[in-house]
Amino acid sequence: MKDIAEQGSRILDAMADINDLLRLSHEALHRLKQEVHGSAYDSAEILSLKLHDLRHEAEILSTKIDSDVKEMETKAYG
Repeated sequence: MKDIAEQGSRILDAMADINDLLRLSHEALHRLKQEVHGSAYDSAEILSLKLHDLRHEAEILSTKIDSDVKEMETKAYG
C-alpha cells in the first residue's frame, strides 16, 4: 500500500513540476517582450499566446491527474 501513496506523490510532484516550468517560461517571455521589439517581439508574443494555451491545457490535465490519483488511492485503501 505504501507504494500506491508513493506513486501518487510522484505523479502529483511531476505535474506540479510541469506547471511550474510552464509558469516560469511564461514569465520569462513576458520579461523578454518588455526588452525586444520588431520581429523578435512578434515571435515572443506568438510564443506567449501558445504557452498561455498550453498552461490552460496543463491545468485541465492537472485536474484529471488529481482525480486519478484520488481514485487510485481510494481503490488501494478502500
